[in-house]
Amino acid sequence: MGYVLDVAYRHDQEPKRLRTREDVVAFVDELATLGPAYAAATAYAVEEGSDALPDHELLIGARARTGLGAVRYSGEAGTWYAKGERTNPEGVAFAYFGTSHEFPADAEVPLDLVREALWGLLTNRGGRPDGMTWAETD
Repeated sequence: MGYVLDVAYRHDQEPKRLRTREDVVAFVDELATLGPAYAAATAYAVEEGSDALPDHELLIGARARTGLGAVRYSGEAGTWYAKGERTNPEGVAFAYFGTSHEFPADAEVPLDLVREALWGLLTNRGGRPDGMTWAETD
């Protein structure tokens, strides 16, 4: 058995299991269009069939209207966010199950990077994804 991503994002949905890059792309596309109450999701890379609790969490946000999202990774060694190229003076927040989760003002990244972060979480078996500029945060 291999690793899969368990993602949680809506009250009326069981967590989804993502196995392929196509699954990841489709999920981010769906999340980006759900509206303001469900614009964020948590993801965990888990070994299929295992009951072990993950030691990490990836929180993502996505908005189709802007084509931007945000990524925060938490693990045993700390918490980081994917740093974007510009600062949003209005702040960056995405609602997870209807509750706003704030990110640093420079945390907006293109949705392609959100997709790559999810895919990287899976391919790194729960390790912090490669290929982005990470900044440590609380």
